[in-house]
Amino acid sequence: MPLRTIHLLDIYGILIKILLALGEVSTMLKPRFVSPIFFLLLFSMLLISGCSFKPSKLFPEPVPISDLPAEALFIDKDAIYNRTLTLIQSAQTSIYVEQAEFDDPGLVQLLLTKSRAGIDVRILLDQWQKVNRVTLDLLKSENVSIQFYPAQKGQINHTKYLIVDQNVAMIYGPPWTADGLLAHDLAVELSGKSAWKTANLFSKDWEFTTTFPLNVPKTSSLPDDMIVLATSAKIKQQLVEQISASTKSIWIEISEITDTDPDIIQALIDAAEKGRDIRLILDRALVSKTPTTLEKLKVKNITIRYFPSQTPLGMHLAIFDNSSFLLSSSNWTRYSFVAYHEFSITVPSPLASAKLGAMFNQDWEKSTE
Repeated sequence: MPLRTIHLLDIYGILIKILLALGEVSTMLKPRFVSPIFFLLLFSMLLISGCSFKPSKLFPEPVPISDLPAEALFIDKDAIYNRTLTLIQSAQTSIYVEQAEFDDPGLVQLLLTKSRAGIDVRILLDQWQKVNRVTLDLLKSENVSIQFYPAQKGQINHTKYLIVDQNVAMIYGPPWTADGLLAHDLAVELSGKSAWKTANLFSKDWEFTTTFPLNVPKTSSLPDDMIVLATSAKIKQQLVEQISASTKSIWIEISEITDTDPDIIQALIDAAEKGRDIRLILDRALVSKTPTTLEKLKVKNITIRYFPSQTPLGMHLAIFDNSSFLLSSSNWTRYSFVAYHEFSITVPSPLASAKLGAMFNQDWEKSTE
């Protein structure tokens, strides 16, 4: 039969016969000759069959693991605020701030003090939030480099982070306002290469705003902490990928999730059909705001509870298999992914994720159906 008419099943049959024969003669060969002969035969069969040979399929790359410690997580107002003060006070050369809303008087005064001491302070704020106007006017009158991020009408800059000396960053769930800091929320401190990458993202936003780039090095000697940064539409990509890759559990705390962008909802439904443990803690306002979305999830045995109304829920958090997590700057809606300026981090740290898992379980117990 011509070579081109040989089918893959025929080749597998031939290979099995050869393996059986190899087993019979293996007792007559020295052990060190058996394995080379086997791999030579296997490689020959792959070539004959015309199959493409991809080593990555046989030897997949190891799953990245971040060394971010549990101590890098700051939960709720006191922990977040106190660490923010410490980081700003520690600045030796530069402080970069990008915030959706900022009017906290203590932080305003501290940044002004650092600017007067010669620290390079640069601040970007969302131009559509009224609270930002007073902050901008006050700091600009003191010669602090502060600007409105040039969002278009209907676009919001939800990015929230602090970068100190280009080598430490704090990624925030809450904005720097009295009401924002009262919410149940999370901030994450980065001290590896992801902090430098965050400085580069700020530099791009600063150049987009002022046309002047910042002097951020093109390379960094900071250790690679395996943390993935994403903006806007790439946040949804990260979410879908992490949901799809989960093998055990997906625990989510977020104030709002809707089917205005159906991809996230469908990814959760697909994961539920695979038997994943999916639990959502949401704001109770969604019961009347997005009942259709909630029903779609409940029908697929996705368990939903609602956070106590005494404390606002500010989290935008997903924990995957209790070994990695994603923190984003706002809710998961179509406008967030398509229109707004957003930011997220994906952190494959088992240590940090375990702490968040413990927090989630506590929140789950005090939440109700």
